[in-house]
Amino acid sequence: MKYRGRSHSTLTDTAKEVVAELYKLSGIKMIAPGIIDGKRNASKRHVTAVYTTAGMELIISGQEVQKVAVHTTDDARATFTALKQAKRLSHFTFAARERKPGQ
Repeated sequence: MKYRGRSHSTLTDTAKEVVAELYKLSGIKMIAPGIIDGKRNASKRHVTAVYTTAGMELIISGQEVQKVAVHTTDDARATFTALKQAKRLSHFTFAARERKPGQ
């Protein structure tokens, strides 16, 4: 597994928890952190998976929102199911959706 581009954006504290669990899963080719958006002000933590042709894009929100692209060799839905079952992420709320045209 590799990070895209050697020096990409850093991870928020909430995203670090999710990415740490992703490292434990098999079938992950690449994890690419995206831009941090500080518009969210909530104490609940959410992870939304948007399935793509390369895998999935995780929208991780806590105090801030960050998108993390995850490229997989296996089925992305199975990877997301394994992520939902991780004990360390039991305080997260999980949702999934398909990528809609134009997004």
